[in-house]
Amino acid sequence: MPSLQPHPFKHPVLCLWLAGVLLGALAAPAFAAELGPRNDLERVTLQLKWKHQFQFAGYYAAVAQGYYREAGLEVVLREAEPTRDPVEEMLQGKAEFGVGTSELMLLRAKGKPVVVLAVIYQHSPLVLLARRTNGVEDLQSLAHRPIMIEPQSAELFAYFKIEGIDPAKLDIQHHSFDVQDLVKGHVAAMSAYSTDEPFLLRQAGIELLTFTPRAGGIDFYGDNLFTTEQQLREHPERTRAFRQASLRGWEYALAHPAEMVDLILREHGQRKSREHLLFEASQTIQLVHPELIEVGHMNHGRWRHIADTYAEFGMVPAGFPLDKFLYDPDPQPNYAWVYWTLGGMAVVALAALGWALPLYRLNCRLKQSERQYRELAENAPFPVAINELDTGRVLFANRRADGLFAAPAASLVGRPVDDLFHDPADRERLLTELRAGRSVSDLEVCLRVGDRKFWALLSAGPVEFAGHRGLFVAFQDITARHAIEEELRRAKDAAEAANVSKSNYLAVMTHEVRTPLSGIIGLASIIQDHPLESEVREQVRLIESTGETLNQLISNILDYSKLEAGRLDVEHIPMEAAQLLHDLSRLFSTSVQTKNLGLHVKLDPCVPSVVLTDPARLRQILSNLLSNAIKFTAQGGVELHVTAPPQTDGSIRLRFSVKDTGVGIAPERIELLFQPYAQADNSVARRYGGTGLGLVISRDLARLLGGDLTLTSVPGQGSTFTLEIRVKLPEQG
Repeated sequence: MPSLQPHPFKHPVLCLWLAGVLLGALAAPAFAAELGPRNDLERVTLQLKWKHQFQFAGYYAAVAQGYYREAGLEVVLREAEPTRDPVEEMLQGKAEFGVGTSELMLLRAKGKPVVVLAVIYQHSPLVLLARRTNGVEDLQSLAHRPIMIEPQSAELFAYFKIEGIDPAKLDIQHHSFDVQDLVKGHVAAMSAYSTDEPFLLRQAGIELLTFTPRAGGIDFYGDNLFTTEQQLREHPERTRAFRQASLRGWEYALAHPAEMVDLILREHGQRKSREHLLFEASQTIQLVHPELIEVGHMNHGRWRHIADTYAEFGMVPAGFPLDKFLYDPDPQPNYAWVYWTLGGMAVVALAALGWALPLYRLNCRLKQSERQYRELAENAPFPVAINELDTGRVLFANRRADGLFAAPAASLVGRPVDDLFHDPADRERLLTELRAGRSVSDLEVCLRVGDRKFWALLSAGPVEFAGHRGLFVAFQDITARHAIEEELRRAKDAAEAANVSKSNYLAVMTHEVRTPLSGIIGLASIIQDHPLESEVREQVRLIESTGETLNQLISNILDYSKLEAGRLDVEHIPMEAAQLLHDLSRLFSTSVQTKNLGLHVKLDPCVPSVVLTDPARLRQILSNLLSNAIKFTAQGGVELHVTAPPQTDGSIRLRFSVKDTGVGIAPERIELLFQPYAQADNSVARRYGGTGLGLVISRDLARLLGGDLTLTSVPGQGSTFTLEIRVKLPEQG
């Protein structure tokens, strides 16, 4: 049945009168505020999460530009102390507002009444830094190495889990917040901010490896402005005013980075240099994206993705509720009280106005947003396109897209975006990520226009454009880079094929050479069993010795070739440690007696009697180390000590130390020993012989056995080689 009540918008005079009354009421406080300065400033404290630096530039700007005072606030900025949790300090009532990471969600899940007011960093700057020279090649190689991870770093632990590394087995050290601990090798890696520590390390000439959780699909928000439920409940207007003034400050700071750096140095200390702060500013702007995203914007889908990621690893319950955790700066107005106090036409009119005014504001914001997107996209220094999310039609393309697609941008408008993807699966992959609430950046795809194909990196996010739900896509042409990578890939394949051919050739050659060489060595041994003149016997012994040296050289070349090609396998069979040491003692007893040296072998009681490893390869390593130790020791002796150091991760390792009292090696020459065909001193080959492959092979074999080989040495006092391997215990039958 149609309604008998008149529609409010059929009485335009009444609507205009009501709108004027309401708008006048809304404007009155602002007008009154302009009449003169306010003397009733409320004092509030903002708890920072670290020391003064550009990370908090927006709050400095809000103070310096008077935005807080305009909002009726006197704001105190409180630095964090390294030994205290800044979030806990805020929750204890020492501040009304705070700055925290996305780990605030974990606190909320534990019952802490935290509420996120605004997101400042659209991407978290938290990363893990390691030195390239520390033997670290990937995240997995950080297992069992000491690393420093600061508090509130849950996203790093989630990253480890995604990469298959149990965080409980990491060797976590207390974080000193001193990059020198990484420079000096005290730790293998340290958590840091991509906006901060890399500047100091690169300034020191350190080559860095940067591990970012974003590489594992963990794209969390960075610094967030937050408060408590109590603060929001008891002071809603003050909270709203503080948030708005803070975001105004951030907009100013990001638009005037050099000015803010000077302000920090002038008023907040000179803990960092101007160059350091400018570096931090440039990196911060890249993470905040003020040119694309309104400062403070929070995407509900992004927060849902963060919650789901935490839930996947058991950090928060599944389906974690976001409604009370995220602040809504523009809640829908509630006119229920109007319905109880007014009746008839007044109820209908005010209800209509309550609907019309927000709608009018929304339309204004949408139009303004569309203009901003269009201006930003048109003037962007890279190709940009906006397509309708539902139909896939191209709605807009900027001038830079002309060159990328080799066609006028206007000709792209209206075309199905599917036509531009060479592989339709790439577009589906893009949409799947967006539907899951995850942002998309640097997605490598192959595009096409007609018969022309080219490669690009895509970064995309949802927008409202021309009244449609759209997709904002930025392109980076990488066709030239892709061609170079393809050429390098072909060159790599060719090199690997050549390497396999070389290895096959060496295997055949060494077999062919060994056959007659074994005959020569055997014949020399037989001749020595017969009566010979001393001079002839010495010559025959020299033939045998030279043949054995040549045979060892061939074995080393073959082993190195197999290791280089990745074709040398190891086995895991039972081995008695005591029997191995006994055999080595007998093997080298003649050598040490000839040089009048001592050979001391020690086996710790903690070493298991039987372990699983590759006895032949372990014997090869130790034989090489003992042979070298005896060769380079003129007086004193050689010691072989075997221990089983305790491990925090539950694994079993054996440590073999070969110590001598020989010539020693200068520290700067140690690395040469582990390079193929290199020796610490050119005179070594002339005096002692050898090719420089023995230690290279020994270290590679050590790594195949799950460990490593290291050296410490003092010239004139001797050297100590330390071999550590991973072993297993035989299963008890």
